[in-house]
Amino acid sequence: MKTDNKKEKKTEKKLIEIKSRPFDTVRVTSIARKINLNNLARVFFAYAGMDIVVFVLLAAIFVVGMDLQMEGTFAFSRIRKISFQTDLWSAVYTVLDSSDQILYHVPIGVWFSLFRCGGVVLLAFQIIDLVSLAFSGTAQVRRQLRPLNQIAARAQQLSEMAFDETKYHNLEDAISNLKVDAMENGIHMHDKDLQGIETALNGLLERIRASYKQQSQFVSDASHELRTPIAVIQGYVNMLDRWGKEDTAILEESIEAIKNEANHMQKLVEQLLFLARGDSNRQNLDMQLHELNSIMREVYEESLMIDENHSYRFEESGNVRVYGDCDMLKQSARILIDNAAKYTRQGEEILIRVGVWKDGSAFYGIQDNGIGMSEQDVAHAFDRFYRADTVRNSKTGGTGLGLSIAKWIVDKHQGYYDIVSREGLGTRFSVVFPRCG
Repeated sequence: MKTDNKKEKKTEKKLIEIKSRPFDTVRVTSIARKINLNNLARVFFAYAGMDIVVFVLLAAIFVVGMDLQMEGTFAFSRIRKISFQTDLWSAVYTVLDSSDQILYHVPIGVWFSLFRCGGVVLLAFQIIDLVSLAFSGTAQVRRQLRPLNQIAARAQQLSEMAFDETKYHNLEDAISNLKVDAMENGIHMHDKDLQGIETALNGLLERIRASYKQQSQFVSDASHELRTPIAVIQGYVNMLDRWGKEDTAILEESIEAIKNEANHMQKLVEQLLFLARGDSNRQNLDMQLHELNSIMREVYEESLMIDENHSYRFEESGNVRVYGDCDMLKQSARILIDNAAKYTRQGEEILIRVGVWKDGSAFYGIQDNGIGMSEQDVAHAFDRFYRADTVRNSKTGGTGLGLSIAKWIVDKHQGYYDIVSREGLGTRFSVVFPRCG
């Protein structure tokens, strides 16, 4: 009776220990055993396959080598036999021709014995490795799965942790009462349990606030840019209504001004639509491999025909290839050339270059002898509607969106800009693209 009681107590103790162990630990151990069994089976079949291949290769080398040594040639039609008298030491290898005539026979008992010894040693190493893997493999797999086990245990702790529902309601109220103009203040619950959620939400709110601010500024700037040509057109229409019916000079001036402002508005609206499609990822690119020299040569020839007020020079390098959208690449180059022509005096030279960058990447460059830019202007060159103070009131007709579009195009091609500019000396834009292969 005492013995039975002891057995029952031991059994109960084991059950308590198993129950006290985390469920995930038991599950990971079971998974580790399955993985180890799969590994053991894979290693066993790998060893068996390797032994068979080694045996076949050695046999083939022996047969071919003996034929070449004894007869000078090898033939599949020969008959080969191995005979024993008493043991492996007396083994004889006999080769006969198709008419059962003996060509040669050699004793191979020594070779059989050496092969058997080598095989025994190889099999011993393989068996030792398999036994070692069988006993220690599960522990190794468990060590490798330990990070997953820790994650599972932590998740189980969180799922079992008691949590006050009022905290969820407080967090929900804080989010519901959040206002756009006060978004920069974020959410502050001053609760340790909600600190992780609070930090993540505040990071998300900060990104939303920055995007909202950028959108608001963009809409405000676009409205301002459109207001000016509309006001000009409205003014000329009123002037036409009053005096243009009888005064030919006023009529011609008004028509010319209205046409110019209408073209300016059309260009501005097209650029706004381009950026809007780009921001919403609706601008499709036809990415292919192109010769950058060919693309820039076409842009150079277009510039010669369009602009007669400046001197253009084209410098090309060897085989420079780029992966991208041909039309978009041309558009980015046209924007930079147009920008250079606006701020370069008549008769001055604008250089268009194609070559290989310092790290071996392809690039094209636009260099002018214009008014140049300050460090502040360079930092904001690609901002939408940004124009330097020195040209803000000039009659260049710019919208402040061209360089923003050029940057969007280059960004979509995984490229970047390198800008060198000096006030009064000129500016050099270099557009560098990733390597192709």
